[in-house]
This record gives sequence, C-alpha cells and structure tokens, in this order.
Amino acid sequence: MSNIRMYEIRRVLKGIKSLFMGPVDVRRRTIHEMVRIMAWRMGGHYVGDDYKFWLKDEGFANKFMELSPHNYFSMERKFALKEFARSVRDLPGCVAECGSYVGVAAWFIAREIQGVSFYLFDSFEGLSMPEGKDCSPEGVPQWKSGDMAVSEDVLKKNLRDFENIYVMKGWIPDRFAEVSDCQFKLVHVDVDLYQPTLDSLAFFYERMVPGGLIVMDDYGFENCPGAFAAANEYMANRPETIIQLPTGQGVIIRRGWIKSME
Repeated sequence: MSNIRMYEIRRVLKGIKSLFMGPVDVRRRTIHEMVRIMAWRMGGHYVGDDYKFWLKDEGFANKFMELSPHNYFSMERKFALKEFARSVRDLPGCVAECGSYVGVAAWFIAREIQGVSFYLFDSFEGLSMPEGKDCSPEGVPQWKSGDMAVSEDVLKKNLRDFENIYVMKGWIPDRFAEVSDCQFKLVHVDVDLYQPTLDSLAFFYERMVPGGLIVMDDYGFENCPGAFAAANEYMANRPETIIQLPTGQGVIIRRGWIKSME
C-alpha cells in the first residue's frame, strides 16, 4: 500500500474520531477535509480551499448545524445568502422567498433584515410535477413530484423568534398577486424546477428596487437544469447579467426600474 494511501486512511480515521469528540470548529474542518479527500479519490472534483474566515464564524456554524444537520453541503450557500441579505439591509423594500423548505435560508435572511415584511411562498407539498426541461440531456427526470415535502409547522417553529414573517401557503405563483403592490430589495428563489423559477422571476424582477438582489439557490446545479434554463431564458433580453457563483447560486443585481408601482 502506498504511503499516500496510508496517509489518507490515517487522516480519515483521525477525522472520524474528531467528528464525535471535537468542538464544532474541529468537526466542521474535519468534514471539509474528508470531503476533499473523497472528492479527489472519486474523480478529482475541486472542493474549495479551507482556512477561510467564514469557516471560523462559530455563531453561524452552530445555528446552521442546529437548523440543518441533514444538509451540511449547503452551508456555504447559506453563508453567502446571509451576506447578500446584509448588503441590502439599508435599501427600501420588502423581502420574499420562493421555496422555503424548513426555513434555514429564511432564518439567516430574517436575522440580517428585520423590521420589514418577509413573505415566504411554499406549497409544503414538495415539488410540483417536473417538465421536459427539468430532465437531463438523456431525458431522465432529476426530481419527482412531492420531493422535499415538509410540514408547515417545522418552518414556523424554526422562525418563531422573528416578527413580520408571512407564510403564503400555496403553489407558485397562485398567491403572488397578494403582494403585487410591494417593492422588494431581496428575493430568494429556491424552487429547483423550470416553471416555478420562470414564474418567480416574471413576477419579482419588475418589482425589485434599484440595487435589489434576486438570489437563485439552484441556478448552477446539473440536477436543476430547468431552473438554469428558466433563468437564462428570462434574462436573455434584459440588461443584467446572471452572476454564477462557485457555490452554485446565481445572482441578479437589479439595475433600474421597469414596472410602475402607482
């Protein structure tokens, strides 16, 4: 057995021990290192460098682990979203989220932006029926109807400490009309599929204040081809560029005002 392979095994065994015995900072770094090793051994996929300041934010990490112990891999996206929310805190307007699941993303947004109305749109019945554009190039559906269904009670429990949060239960875009007179400084879109992504952009884009942000959680993921296609189609003839982040998120920074709110 090669020295490199032995080194990998020792690192993994040491990491397993740390997962159960170490403080949260050590556990987080251990998971990250183990992912790097496994990714390298299974095809050389790049995993971001360690030693970043955000990885030392124990307050963020502890809350994320509390809210989302089942999905460690979305931690960097939640931190990025938290920072986007912080960046528009002083702009006028409300906040909205399309697809809230258990409320992890909403928690970090609400923590950064308080005192404004925050509208959460979710069916709580999981995903709607995927369409052709939600399939892989080979025609294989990447999701099925009902995936990621969750009880509304879980969301409300996780967000119980915040005021001005309005849960708009229903299928997108059925309840959008109820906020048609609002202006928005941040909209988080996490709906995975083509049609609800298109519907969300079609409604909220024209209601964004200048400098407002639309953050799409699943824009850059191969298992969400419909979300990628919908965003690119909608923005094709508009002045803004979708900024694709290495986290998999896509961001639109609204330049100007199109729809009159009078």
